Amino acid sequence: MSVLYVQEQGACIHKAGGRLLVKKQGSTLGYAHLRDLDRLVLVGAVEVSTPAMAALLDGGIDMVLLSAGGRLRGRLAARESKNVDLRHTQFQRYEETGFRLAMARTIVAGKIRNARFLVQRFGRNHAEVDVEAAVAALDRSRHRLDDQPDAAAVLGVEGDAARVYFEAFGRMLLGGFTFTVRSRRPPRDPANALLSFGYAVLEGEVTAALAGEGLDPTVGMLHELDYGRPSLSLDLLEEFRQPVVDRLVLSLVNRRVLREEHFEAGSEGGVRMNDAGRPLFIEFYHRAMASEFEDRTAGERTTFTGIIRRQARRMRLALADGSAYEPFGQR
Repeated sequence: MSVLYVQEQGACIHKAGGRLLVKKQGSTLGYAHLRDLDRLVLVGAVEVSTPAMAALLDGGIDMVLLSAGGRLRGRLAARESKNVDLRHTQFQRYEETGFRLAMARTIVAGKIRNARFLVQRFGRNHAEVDVEAAVAALDRSRHRLDDQPDAAAVLGVEGDAARVYFEAFGRMLLGGFTFTVRSRRPPRDPANALLSFGYAVLEGEVTAALAGEGLDPTVGMLHELDYGRPSLSLDLLEEFRQPVVDRLVLSLVNRRVLREEHFEAGSEGGVRMNDAGRPLFIEFYHRAMASEFEDRTAGERTTFTGIIRRQARRMRLALADGSAYEPFGQR
């Protein structure tokens, strides 16, 4: 199965037999066989014909819509799961204080562990960047989790750890970009633009995996319920930020694959990738998601696409029977 990214501004997606055609001004730019397609991702001003949308829905193929700046606008999906009992149980778990607190601690512990792994490994490969203080601070944050009384307090620890991590992350960017603080809406510099765009694409994949397991992506355990917030998607996203997006951003910047000329002022303010930068990022993102590697925790060769689906299944099992959830962690 594959993902088709379409970012040619003004393009339109049409259905022709068992294929989707990407066309612009009468010319065909590319195509994908519906039988092989897992997800369609549209970036910016891309249109989709009604027959193409019907084919996506009939085939159970998600369509994810991103703004040109990388903001996740939403997704088109086939009818949601009929497993109402599972969703009812999920809502009940949210009300179970002890279960929700245990899940929140586990999710944040996994995120901090992955942040520590990335920082420490970078320090081993770049002796000129001192990361020892950051590693120690992340360890202290992880040890504080067991003392937190509720999910809101756990989020406070996560915020403290994130500040430490991003301070170190800024020093790990060696390709000429300046990064001092994480800024989101809008991202204020190229590095933040890369992070925001990557997280938005990854959120679409995580949401599709959770919905595929019959879960409601809006009802999480770490993140509070809020109007329009995909709280469970954000829960699952936490453990993949550093292994997928942050590591990719470091690689693309430090190898100077992406440079200042790949960015422009965003229509919503701030900075975004331009038409030359987005294809490069998406190419390497897709490569990172599809490349096989040894998952030492599971003792098998897999991909990040496979791991996200595995973790969505683990989330479903934990919510269904109240068992402990095991987040993905690198070693």
